[in-house]
Amino acid sequence: MKALVTGGTGFIGSHLIEFLLSQNIEVTALVRNLNNLKWLKGLDIQFIEGDLFSVPPLPADIEYVFHAAGLTKTSKTADYYTVNQQGTASFLAALRLQHIHPKRVISLSSVAASGPSAEGKPVRESAPPQPITHYGKSKLLGELEALKFKDSFPLIILRISAVYGPRDPDLLNYFKFIKWGLLPSLGSKKRRLSLCYVKDVIRALYLSSQKEVDSGEIFNIADQNPYSWDDIGENAGQRLGKKLRKVNVPFFLVFLAAWVIDLMNKIRKPPSIFGRDKFKDMKQNAWIVDTRKAAEMLSFRSQYSLEKGIQETVDWYLENDWL
Repeated sequence: MKALVTGGTGFIGSHLIEFLLSQNIEVTALVRNLNNLKWLKGLDIQFIEGDLFSVPPLPADIEYVFHAAGLTKTSKTADYYTVNQQGTASFLAALRLQHIHPKRVISLSSVAASGPSAEGKPVRESAPPQPITHYGKSKLLGELEALKFKDSFPLIILRISAVYGPRDPDLLNYFKFIKWGLLPSLGSKKRRLSLCYVKDVIRALYLSSQKEVDSGEIFNIADQNPYSWDDIGENAGQRLGKKLRKVNVPFFLVFLAAWVIDLMNKIRKPPSIFGRDKFKDMKQNAWIVDTRKAAEMLSFRSQYSLEKGIQETVDWYLENDWL
């Protein structure tokens, strides 16, 4: 089995490549900079330097394509659409132009493309998408670009929930508050969301490459149980041995912080994941998705409990001096 991976130097992509290698799968990785391989350094991979808009000649015998490249944070709104929408279209067009005929193309999207849960009800894949941020809108447009190729390649789109695990930089700041003994809470309502531990995400990616489903199918990928931020923080606190003091943070202070961080992001590299766009996500009462379709058609159910996933994540942060 031979696989091509985009976004391999990222959080999810690097875990995916390590898993594929463990299954004795030959991996080709499209990377922008051969001098910055991050987690891929030293791995037995065929590296090809390029990007989504400049795809060099690829091996003709690629069997599976995992398109994991995407932009999750930027100081320029237009960049979301350039990478997540136009980049997806450019990359898939390059595959077709080079006459690559994979058995399956798996394109990673996000639950941000479908939007938050109305009245806390799990969102199904068939529900009309209602993204509320530029990131979510760009991922939805990326899905639409990918679907234009569903007759050219056997194509599957995975809408991934919030992902956590070792190497994830985005939840790190939240865990730092926990280490200080603080449990931040936004507003007075308990907000719930769908999560997925990174190793479960990787298993979903692999399963989607092996199952026979119609081209163009879209699947929500998440733990079947939704959680609150308090659940996440309390589990991290237990692992860190901290007695937590809950701190209710008013909306206006969080919005002010988001506005200031957006200004700082214009000069700071890499930009923070937090900003006004992210604030729109955080103030929603629920981000919960229905995972029954993935269970029925991909045989996917999360195997990691929140406790186990948080344990491995916190342990990795500590071992690598991130926390």
